[in-house]
Amino acid sequence: MSNWIWPVAVYLGQGLLITLWISLLTVLLATALGLLIAALSRTTLSFARLIGRLYVEVLRGVPSLMILLFVFFALPQIGLRTGPLTAAIIGLGLWGGANIGEVFRGALNSIPCRQEQGARALGLSATEALVFVILPQAFRRALPPYVGQLTVLVQASALTSVVGVSDLLGSARQMIERLAYVGAGGSHAIEIYLGVLSVFFVICYSLTALASAIERRLRY
Repeated sequence: MSNWIWPVAVYLGQGLLITLWISLLTVLLATALGLLIAALSRTTLSFARLIGRLYVEVLRGVPSLMILLFVFFALPQIGLRTGPLTAAIIGLGLWGGANIGEVFRGALNSIPCRQEQGARALGLSATEALVFVILPQAFRRALPPYVGQLTVLVQASALTSVVGVSDLLGSARQMIERLAYVGAGGSHAIEIYLGVLSVFFVICYSLTALASAIERRLRY
């Protein structure tokens, strides 16, 4: 009997939309935080640099799942209550921001000091040298690893089902349990999980191929 396929596909499609929505918002939050961390690494304020460094070291030093669980279960204890979807976006965004911040910081630091010195010698201010000379070069160098980090964030979105989000993986688990309960010829776990695996593979492989294409393009 294959009459279970269409209802499962529709339900997984809804979960996929949630996964894509979480991934998009997580990427936006992580990118904003990454840019902020990179900016803090360039500031002359030692305290601000220290804050940025601590953020990166702490967030990169713990698993993303632990951050997700902390946001969802621990923050409500101090009055900061969030729903599963919001907690997932905040938790993964904080973790992704630390990793993307390192990408941007490394790209900025890879630009030789003489580039800024030359710009200043031509009469550009420090801000103008950063915007018109340093950032364009740093952006080219950061783009391939940045796209690679997007792949990691999409993969990490599968963790959101742990806090009750009905994403693609969570929807798959719910359908497997439902099929096993109603006795629809078994749980069909193999077929459903293979479908989920295929979807994640297509998305992540596409992003990986994009990163490789960008890297090859920037070599010329």
